[in-house]
Amino acid sequence: VVLALGRLGGESLTHASDLDLVLLFTGDYRAESDGARPLPATQYFNRLAQRVIAALTVATANGSLYEVDTRLRPSGAKGLLCASVASFARYQTESAWVWEHMALTRARMVYGSAAARAEIDDVLQNVLAKPRDPDGLFDDIFTMRADIAAHKPPKGPLDVKAMRGGLIDIEFIVHALQLQHGTALHPQLPKAIDALTEAGLVSASFSDAHDFFSRLLIVVRLVAPDCQLPGQPACALIARCLDCADWQSVEQSLRTNSAIVMDQWHQLFGHSRPLKPATKG
Repeated sequence: VVLALGRLGGESLTHASDLDLVLLFTGDYRAESDGARPLPATQYFNRLAQRVIAALTVATANGSLYEVDTRLRPSGAKGLLCASVASFARYQTESAWVWEHMALTRARMVYGSAAARAEIDDVLQNVLAKPRDPDGLFDDIFTMRADIAAHKPPKGPLDVKAMRGGLIDIEFIVHALQLQHGTALHPQLPKAIDALTEAGLVSASFSDAHDFFSRLLIVVRLVAPDCQLPGQPACALIARCLDCADWQSVEQSLRTNSAIVMDQWHQLFGHSRPLKPATKG
């Protein structure tokens, strides 16, 4: 089973995206392969997983085919590269952190049998739709956002992913509401936002803000990858790509949409809580 998360799971890859993958296998981990040299299931599928990743990351004349990130697998880098679906379900139910469940909201199975798909769907439904304490959930999510702000601040004025009121805040708001209410569980963020809008959990303008920042992210990564303000020709190109009359209109739209996102953020997390990372004793 190949389970896609992140932008691959949400079907929103950009040219700079890596592939967030979780590799699993169905059946009894105590079984053995039936070849000339039988292997235990766990060893067999972990070797297969290594070959799959090697194929996806093969070197080409223009660099690696893809960058693959498997750190979202159960137990992270300490865990097996390929685990059984049963152990995956047990980990997500008993041991996973909130941020791992946030990642699962964008899970999409890209390879596997119909039976495996049904099994994975059951796991995801049980994990993502379970009742949660809103206060504890929001505290955990707020702390994660504070840690990101401390360790990965915006690279420049056009870092629409990391800036306050940008794409990370949008994603955190969506995931917080998905986990709080067990609803709008679509891996594609636009569909999730539409469902949250229909449920009255976000404003109608929230979808427009996500669309604006998503388009801006793509063009900025192409013409201003350092996220600094580019020259006039690039500014004019960005404005055209966003259907804005000029750069001043882009800046105004940036402020307006950031305010929309931050208003939604404050409704969930409050106005008076500064983004400070958790202190470690």
